[in-house]
Amino acid sequence: MRLLNTTNLEFREFSDDEIPKYAILSHRWGSAEATFQDFRDGKQQNREGYTKIRECCRLALEHGGLWVWVDTCCIDKGSNTELTEAINSMYDWYRKAEVCYVYLVDVVWQNDTTEMYQDSMHWFGNSSWFTRGWTLQELLAPVKVHFYDRDWRYIGSKEDLAQEISEVTGIDNQYLLPHTKEANGTCTKAPDCRGHHSIAKYWNPGRREPSVATRMSWVSKRKTSRTEDMAYCMLGLFHVNMPLLYGEKHKAFIRLQHEIIKQSNDESIFAWTTSSYGTGVLANWPDKFAESRHVHEGAPIRTHRRPYSITNQGLELPITWRSWDPNTKILRILLDCGVCGPQGFKNIVLCLRTPSGNIWNRVHSDQIETIEEGPWYNPIDPSWRIVEQNPRDSHMVLARSAKKTEDPRTPADPSREVGRKVIVQTEWLIGYGPASQAQDLSHSKL
Repeated sequence: MRLLNTTNLEFREFSDDEIPKYAILSHRWGSAEATFQDFRDGKQQNREGYTKIRECCRLALEHGGLWVWVDTCCIDKGSNTELTEAINSMYDWYRKAEVCYVYLVDVVWQNDTTEMYQDSMHWFGNSSWFTRGWTLQELLAPVKVHFYDRDWRYIGSKEDLAQEISEVTGIDNQYLLPHTKEANGTCTKAPDCRGHHSIAKYWNPGRREPSVATRMSWVSKRKTSRTEDMAYCMLGLFHVNMPLLYGEKHKAFIRLQHEIIKQSNDESIFAWTTSSYGTGVLANWPDKFAESRHVHEGAPIRTHRRPYSITNQGLELPITWRSWDPNTKILRILLDCGVCGPQGFKNIVLCLRTPSGNIWNRVHSDQIETIEEGPWYNPIDPSWRIVEQNPRDSHMVLARSAKKTEDPRTPADPSREVGRKVIVQTEWLIGYGPASQAQDLSHSKL
């Protein structure tokens, strides 16, 4: 790791076992940043980016810090190897920093009067820093985050401003402040939720982080200058590593989802929405998760699904609970994830239809569909059915319970045509990415 000394502004490289305490800078990139080569050779010292680095060093030195890490100058972007290592390590570097200084170039902070404070908070909430893909991990990873305006006036800490940040970003306080009392393990309920057991009841042992769908929702309204960076900026958020292939465009996001599936059994990765019909099972862009904030890993009815994987034909998905509509030819598969809403906490359902008989496409993707009236069958043991809804009390509505019954299906039942697993198309026939995506190459993060 290459750090910058705050006293003499010289670089020094440290091996993993000798990295000292350091501060780290988070900011929006401008058009006049000082690169590693510029800073090393003493060039362009009158540029805005050079001043920003010096101010960061001054601030860290005032707080007793001898070392800082700044992404503009501490990475040699002329080296593809170093750039790949830096992007794959960046979340960890921010997490291990003593403090993260967030420089908001588009905010002027004044709190002398109530009116001035309200105006300042308005500009704070509308800062472009909250719209960029790379700054999400820079907000979440460090324990201590301090915000400064364009003149390096102190605004407040992440803890002080947690409520305002939550409203702007859609990130609940328990995830913004995982090391404080805010992280109480309760459900982050949807506004129309009628109430249910704590989500902790459905969490896997030792698992205390938001679902894949929830994390994707945090990125859904953010942007990066380079298309591929929408995937690369999420590597640390999902604890995955993968090589950088600039030029692959939107395929980088599909590749990211493949890596997540390899390492996680969180089925909320399939809980997204789109107005398109007959799509693949994987989202083609993060904006499809915009409505997935309240999706949780785990659900009232556990599917106990065997491992699933990506094959050369698509997603090979073992079936446990399923429902078949012979009129619409739609197969509904129960997912091991849930969402809370007016009917309480309920399992999410994946709706599929096959045009060919072998490969299935996702349908009914315009909303996150939940379990409704059955019958629901289990092909592993068809004598098990989900047959009724089981209200616990007036405030909690639980999903249906499973009861042992005789197999009600006749040999002619169309649901017998579906085996114990299906192959679901992963990619979209209509192409990748949103219908239109503006490219702003003047403020590339890396």
